[in-house]
Amino acid sequence: MRLHNIRRSTLATTVVMLTAAGASLAAGGGLSVSPGIFEHVASRGSVGSIKISNTTSTSLAVSVALRPWLQGRSGEVSPNRGATLSEVRLSASSFTLGAGSSRTVGVSLTRTPPGHSQYGAIEVAGTPPGHAAKGINLAYRLVSSLRLDAPTGAQSFRAQPGGLIEQGSARHGTLLLAVRNTGNTIVPIGGTALISGQGRSLRSTAGMKAIVPGQTVNVPLAELLGSLPAGRYTVTVGLSQGGHGLGRVTRTIALR
Repeated sequence: MRLHNIRRSTLATTVVMLTAAGASLAAGGGLSVSPGIFEHVASRGSVGSIKISNTTSTSLAVSVALRPWLQGRSGEVSPNRGATLSEVRLSASSFTLGAGSSRTVGVSLTRTPPGHSQYGAIEVAGTPPGHAAKGINLAYRLVSSLRLDAPTGAQSFRAQPGGLIEQGSARHGTLLLAVRNTGNTIVPIGGTALISGQGRSLRSTAGMKAIVPGQTVNVPLAELLGSLPAGRYTVTVGLSQGGHGLGRVTRTIALR
């Protein structure tokens, strides 16, 4: 059996524009937010600002919200639209932007978060005022990243490993390990894996996954490109994050 290393993946900024067939507003420009990834040390008080620009040919009613991330087991993130980040404040959350104009919105922390860091989404929506309630309505929706990192001396690198997951078959599949980020950074978590049993000893480099603190993601350990004989195997995983060892964990798996 051969093992291929799994490529590194990171949290990405998501940009979405909601539109409808036949709509023409996008032709005159769009709505933008900068920076695409807002990053600052999590310290009480002002932590910076974002700039929202309307490059369309009409005014837009703009709303801005800060939301926690929802993260799936694959690592993909989306904003939790039913919640907001209570410790982070905006200087303005709703306003009208004229055609071709911009506005700077201040971002501040009311208190230091319990985990010394805060990660979430900046969700910006823009709609032309006075649109009819019926028919086709056009709106822009942008989702970018908010990263308020723990100060260097307060960073915590920790992870809680869970169970093994088989994706596909033993002959052509992927072996993954569920990992919960119990630290306070989004530095990607990865490591090494040793699969042994039935007289075989195989090593692989685990895939790197950026995991939101408190969330669980399935970290790819090895892609199985050959065949293993049926039997029980011991899988030893050494997890690491940003050069920090997170310990070793041993799991067993039975291949039939």
